[in-house]
Amino acid sequence: MNDGICPICHKENHCHMVSGEDPSTCWCTTVSFPDGLLLLVPEEARNLACVCEACVTKFQEEGAEGISLHQR
Repeated sequence: MNDGICPICHKENHCHMVSGEDPSTCWCTTVSFPDGLLLLVPEEARNLACVCEACVTKFQEEGAEGISLHQR
């Protein structure tokens, strides 16, 4: 598991914790993460990698139907 990769879409999550930047300046500190979105994170990845801003926005706009899970 790469903590710099979104566990839903498998693209970069741009997490400041991972990049070593000040975590208080991360984009994720200004948004709320819907519970339904977090349920889409595979169990083995929960609390290990951040969901990316694009997935948060897409879920907020379209709900779970807007998220297509990457199949490995």
